[in-house]
Amino acid sequence: MINRYDEIESKFGISAYASPHEGFAAVVKARYSDFVVHEVDLNGNIARLESLELPQPKVAKVEAPAETKTNSDAAGESEKKRKISEVADVPNGAKEVKEEEAPKDDWDSRKEDLTKLIGETPAQELVSFLQLAETDSANESKDKDVQKFYALPLISDKQIRRSIHQLIKTPAFNTIARADTHDGKMRIWHLGFQKDMPKDTFWKGNGGGGGNNGGNQRAAKPKRTQWPKDRPDFLNFVLYKENMDTYTAAKDVGRMAHVNPRKGIDYAGMKDKRGITTQFCSVYRMEKEQLLAVNKEVARAKAENAGGGGNTSKGGANIVKVGNFSYSSNEVRLGALSGNRFDIVLRNVDIGDVADDSAKKQLVQQKLETAGKAIMNGGFINYFGMQRFGKFHDTHATGIAVMKGDFEGAIGIIMGEKPDEYPYIAEARKQWANRFEGIDVSKDENAARESEQKCARDVQRKLGRFMNCEKSIVHTLSRKPREYKLAFGSIAKNMRSMFLHAYQSYLWNMVASHRIESGGSTEVRIGDLVLIEDVRSGKGGRNTSGLKGKNVKMVEEQDLKDNTYKITDVVLPLAGSKIRYPGGSAGDLFDELMKKDGICKVDFAKIGNMDREISLIGDYRKLICKPEDVTFEVIAYTDPVQPLLQTDLMKAHGIDITATTLCSSKEQETKPEGNEDDNNDTLFGMTVGFSLPPSAYATIALRELTKRPTSSEYQSKLELSGKCERNI
Repeated sequence: MINRYDEIESKFGISAYASPHEGFAAVVKARYSDFVVHEVDLNGNIARLESLELPQPKVAKVEAPAETKTNSDAAGESEKKRKISEVADVPNGAKEVKEEEAPKDDWDSRKEDLTKLIGETPAQELVSFLQLAETDSANESKDKDVQKFYALPLISDKQIRRSIHQLIKTPAFNTIARADTHDGKMRIWHLGFQKDMPKDTFWKGNGGGGGNNGGNQRAAKPKRTQWPKDRPDFLNFVLYKENMDTYTAAKDVGRMAHVNPRKGIDYAGMKDKRGITTQFCSVYRMEKEQLLAVNKEVARAKAENAGGGGNTSKGGANIVKVGNFSYSSNEVRLGALSGNRFDIVLRNVDIGDVADDSAKKQLVQQKLETAGKAIMNGGFINYFGMQRFGKFHDTHATGIAVMKGDFEGAIGIIMGEKPDEYPYIAEARKQWANRFEGIDVSKDENAARESEQKCARDVQRKLGRFMNCEKSIVHTLSRKPREYKLAFGSIAKNMRSMFLHAYQSYLWNMVASHRIESGGSTEVRIGDLVLIEDVRSGKGGRNTSGLKGKNVKMVEEQDLKDNTYKITDVVLPLAGSKIRYPGGSAGDLFDELMKKDGICKVDFAKIGNMDREISLIGDYRKLICKPEDVTFEVIAYTDPVQPLLQTDLMKAHGIDITATTLCSSKEQETKPEGNEDDNNDTLFGMTVGFSLPPSAYATIALRELTKRPTSSEYQSKLELSGKCERNI
């Protein structure tokens, strides 16, 4: 039965493997937290959320009150500022700690934190005041002479004042105190007297202290101030998200941090919703404290999800966090990444029937270790994944129709009936398919136009919210019936390009399989194309897309004698008007496939005449993709849905993984024998990590590892416990 799923992929050229190792069954992406992606920038830096806090500020000595300040004090002021001490822990709501977790009577710790900022004497006086006010407010004293706030000595250093406000907002203080500023001096009020605080003295800085916000609301919009001349314009940070796509996460961060909508948040690439991803971002001229409002806002999530990783057996929540702040003169630009680092869980590994159950653990270890080393050393065929061909596997067919100038046929494929859709959408597609019922279109064009216009207006109201292509088509045809080229042109440019790129990908996959099956996956052959120059790769990119700056050479007999090139140098072209095709049978196959589809090579140059916004000049793509920094672990666990990967957020909260590691690529040896296999409920899994260039597919790497289909249809049939493929 598994051959049925292999046949689906084979139709799109995904049929060969690079290495001969035996595969195994395993559940991939059973939970979104099983798929973790860290972006890699052009310099090879991996985006990891390592800190949810601000860099610890430097703290100057507090000035004595003006009336007691002596000349010697003033003379020694510069010396005092040189004796700067570091604040040990003044988080700005960065750590998600419940208020009740900070003991209300831990006055020594509070005094210690205050001393680092304002000195020992003022700290002792402030703590004494708060302790006394605790009693006064509890007794609801109406005595006008009771002290309701403590005025700190004059503090000229703005950063110190900001740090004090931030300290008052931490769990240790925000249940007992609020802060404001009056006549240039900071005042610390006991929470019991908050109603007596003047409304115009609350500190409303970025992520600051008390006031009506009560330490729990999102940051107030900052007042427009002059940007420091010595500070770079861009605040760079790491965006961590769970179960959210990049666009939604960036939009939420902008809303919570009051980012200027016209400037927005910049990022290098889009990351999928179903997974846990970390990427580099930047924002124009924003204080770090203001952006930290995001972490405060999402800190209200349920405690069971606070650790991230969806670390419950009932799924997780949509989570977004920011951290690792730094200022830079350069913003993060779209496309400015060299690839992504993937860490993926494979659950309920099944190597088939094993006669001796006692030997099962050892056999699992051996087979998985062999598979891991195979992909580490040999890589995988750099296929375009099934995602490239759309949910209904017909995007390349639409591209073929467009290449032939058959826009009516292209519209027919897009609007045609599809399997397994909602009934109301299926009905709308059926109505469209029957729009000319009872009309001889070849003889009565007016009747056909009238019928199509009426149908388009009716169907337009029935289409789903996210059916953008279909909605654009029927909207155009409701005004200009039978104008199919115009209707196709109304589709967004990126979507129109997608159909044509799908056909290029189809051709590439078919030729790649032929090249591997006829010439092997380890040796260079005469007629192969090898990439001898990639300008952008030399500037920090890696296997970049786009033809500009690339140069290829056809391998000759002398190259083989000199052993000049390796299989990882071999490329195949994406068909286009400005590329070179390989020699031998691989080049012939391009011609045969195009001829079968009614297309020839010159048609790629003509596409610009049909659509001025699109050109198909072609590109070159590595035949074999060899992942970098490959790691793997074979693990044993008992709960089918327990977390098996420690995410960045779990590390920040000290949440560990409870699975047992049996062997690891890092150690290159197996762990000592344990008694895991004595438990009949023990499940085996694998975590695998690797870095890929932007255009490579992690699902294709997993296909090579497991020797199993990548389709969602296949994965949906697998079981998380027991025999993995029992439904296949």
